[in-house]
Amino acid sequence: MSPAESREGVVVREAGAVDGGAIRELLRELHGDAASAATLPVVRQEARTFVAADGDDVVGVVVATFVDYGHEPYGMVEELVVAPGRRTGGVGTALLGECRQWLAGLGADVVFVSAVSDEVAEFYLAAGFQRCVGPWLWAG
Repeated sequence: MSPAESREGVVVREAGAVDGGAIRELLRELHGDAASAATLPVVRQEARTFVAADGDDVVGVVVATFVDYGHEPYGMVEELVVAPGRRTGGVGTALLGECRQWLAGLGADVVFVSAVSDEVAEFYLAAGFQRCVGPWLWAG
């Protein structure tokens, strides 16, 4: 059995324009009437990497992704790292600001981030993020 084939012989493949009606019907299970003609298979996904540079030295980086499948577009801060000697000087805040501006310009309604420590969580909370609760799960 190939990785894209289920036990029942169903084949998993990339969606195409011909699948639009069936996709909308399935998405009505999640979104009701909001699953409109604008909903899948037209998906906008973009990623961008921004750096903070001091002359020739890169002292910080942020990687962000944007996803819009026709219902509640959102962004993700995938990675944000500032060189240890440059932390608390506004580099992370500047990177996050540029990232959020780019995501908002694309239409992101919300931006998600995963904080790996209490210190990192405090940085994002101070920048206006809120802790989320709900159905979030992850796999390692």
